[in-house]
Amino acid sequence: MRKRWTALLCALALSVSLMVPAAQGAQSTQGEVLQVLGAMGVMNGDENGNLNLSANVTRAAFTKMAVAASVYKDMATSSSYVSPFSDVKYTHWAAGYIKTGVDAGWINGYLDGTFRPDNGVKLEEAVNICLKMLGYTDDDFTTGTFPYPQLALYQNLHMSTGITASQGENLTREECAQLIYNTLNATTKSGQVYAATLGYSVDSAGNIDYLSVVNAELEGPIIVGSGSWTDAIGFTPSVVYRNDNESSVSAITTNDVVYYLEKTKTVWVYHNQVTGLYESAQPSRSNPTSVVVSGVTYNFESSAAAYAMSTTGTFQPGDTVTLLLGRDNTIAGVVDPSQAGSTTYGIVIGTGTATYTDSQGKPYTAPYVKLLGVDGVTYQYQSDRSGYYDEGDLVRVSFENGETQLNRISNSARNLSGTVNSSATRLGSYTLASDIRIMDYADELAVTIPASRLAGVRIDSGDVAYYELNSAGEIETLILKDVTGDMYSFGILVDDEEIPGSMGGSAYVAGHIYTLMSNGSQVGPIVCDGISFPVSEGNAVRYRMDDSSIVKMYNLTDVRLRSAENGKAVSTDNQSFDISAGVQVYVKRYQSGLGTQYYVTSLDSVNNGDYTLTGWYDKAESAGGRMRIIVATER
Repeated sequence: MRKRWTALLCALALSVSLMVPAAQGAQSTQGEVLQVLGAMGVMNGDENGNLNLSANVTRAAFTKMAVAASVYKDMATSSSYVSPFSDVKYTHWAAGYIKTGVDAGWINGYLDGTFRPDNGVKLEEAVNICLKMLGYTDDDFTTGTFPYPQLALYQNLHMSTGITASQGENLTREECAQLIYNTLNATTKSGQVYAATLGYSVDSAGNIDYLSVVNAELEGPIIVGSGSWTDAIGFTPSVVYRNDNESSVSAITTNDVVYYLEKTKTVWVYHNQVTGLYESAQPSRSNPTSVVVSGVTYNFESSAAAYAMSTTGTFQPGDTVTLLLGRDNTIAGVVDPSQAGSTTYGIVIGTGTATYTDSQGKPYTAPYVKLLGVDGVTYQYQSDRSGYYDEGDLVRVSFENGETQLNRISNSARNLSGTVNSSATRLGSYTLASDIRIMDYADELAVTIPASRLAGVRIDSGDVAYYELNSAGEIETLILKDVTGDMYSFGILVDDEEIPGSMGGSAYVAGHIYTLMSNGSQVGPIVCDGISFPVSEGNAVRYRMDDSSIVKMYNLTDVRLRSAENGKAVSTDNQSFDISAGVQVYVKRYQSGLGTQYYVTSLDSVNNGDYTLTGWYDKAESAGGRMRIIVATER
């Protein structure tokens, strides 16, 4: 879930950046402001997508921005034939917004009964509206003359961050955007973060979580069918993302799941289909909220999909179905497998027998094969040939006439080798499909990875277990054999205690008791009888566990670092390493009575020259390795 929404956030960031004129040179902080306000509909570009950040803002335009960032945003599109001021007739484009501001108590107008909507909005005027949005009234400012108490509170609430305008100066669109954003993050008179009062989530620092803004504003899903899906959403998209990659309208196909944000003319499209046996529905078939298909539980996102799998719907338990999954892997639609692609791949991780329910509700027992699919999901398929497969086998799963067909796949990759380019769009002479599925596995461990993870990595034919091309000759499925190592666990070996043994009067080492620090938690002590790994206490290690025992472990390679920031670690001899997204960072300290201790920290906390940094990596980056652990020792 988190991965998908991170990609969605990146997509939104790009869609906003495309609307910002290159000359503006927007910084990351400004980018966050524009992401939030764009998704909320507070501030969007002109007909050409330009934000015109240096332009001045009128009093009418700022009132509209304020209303759009409030609980009244859906109530101000019309003026109800009321003229709120003598110079704002009901036919004025902003009459509805201005009347809403008056009704909310934000706007008083001038003594002569005018509002002067086309005048530039001054700092103190905009601040006064924003403070009233936070719940303050004129009664809270009786100790001084306007606008001095208002501007003092504006400073105290940190609403001035990023704004250079002074009293009496007109605000630009950039400054108005910053002020509205600061207001969203400010504390109301009653003590809440203003964004939270609008229903948005805030982070631990009290700042608005822009993922929650996107989640709240996104519309859909729409299933692409025989009709025009652009007619259904009401606009032609200017930015398209398919499976979280930049794409185009022409790439969208039947049964794709579409979400859209009209305010930014952006769509996010998912082509994620799962075909398998419809096993059961919860809490009941008459009113299902989730179903089990091939051993996996899926929740419904649309009522139409829930109806299709209900008692009165098209599909019954025992049927083979294809689920059309949208964001968060929820069911947006259901179709017959004959209407969709119905082939997948995976690695066998177990076999056995289980009890199922047929369409009449009667239980029956059948053998199954359990797979870890290339999408990272564990599936359980009925198969009369379950005893034919061993753990670690690669198989293709297809569906014919409602029956599941499993077949081992052989290595078809003898001629596939080369280096993945820096943009992760090509492997050797082959193009990688935009919706490529990649799995990396070793033993019974597997992980799905994005194509970007392989940028710059050299892949030999022996590293490839299987690949398949689409109709365009692009690689759409790629199964690798232990290229990245991302499926393993990493940690620091904090204690290695030998288990003594004796035979015939001679002493020997009968095993070891290992204790590790991994992802901030202690693992062990783990007793390993008759096993000894070539590792050293105090070193970072890569390890694999089976149930409660360690079955593989070896030392990582260490290197002294000069710096570690912005996704890169640089050694003292100027080597550069990519830092794993899951890199573990520890401070190492010796404490009397406790010995050497490791404390979880962040790179920002230790990359200041007060610490000696040691990085540990598993293998060269060109072979798929990454910096996995960084240990900081006080100088």
